[in-house]
Amino acid sequence: MSPKNNHDPTSSGDSSNQNVQEADLQEMEEVNQSLDALSCALDAFEQRTDDIMTQLRELLDSNREIRRQLAEEKSSAIEGKDESNDDDEMMDKEENNLRKSSAE
Repeated sequence: MSPKNNHDPTSSGDSSNQNVQEADLQEMEEVNQSLDALSCALDAFEQRTDDIMTQLRELLDSNREIRRQLAEEKSSAIEGKDESNDDDEMMDKEENNLRKSSAE
């Protein structure tokens, strides 16, 4: 942003030079205030982004834990089913043996 310097270097006079300097200082102050406002806005966005990233990480960790628990439950259910199938097969064999024995 260029300064609003309407000063004609060929003109003379201290009052116009002082007015130009005051105008330049005022413009610099306005630019500084604008930069401060932008900095505050960027800080707020950065904080919000950090908060969202933290929430996403927590959600990801939670989902991983749930998937791990589900996999363990599924594995346990399959093992339990296999064991109950083994028990059923043994009971069937024993029952068949008893039938054979009683038939003889």
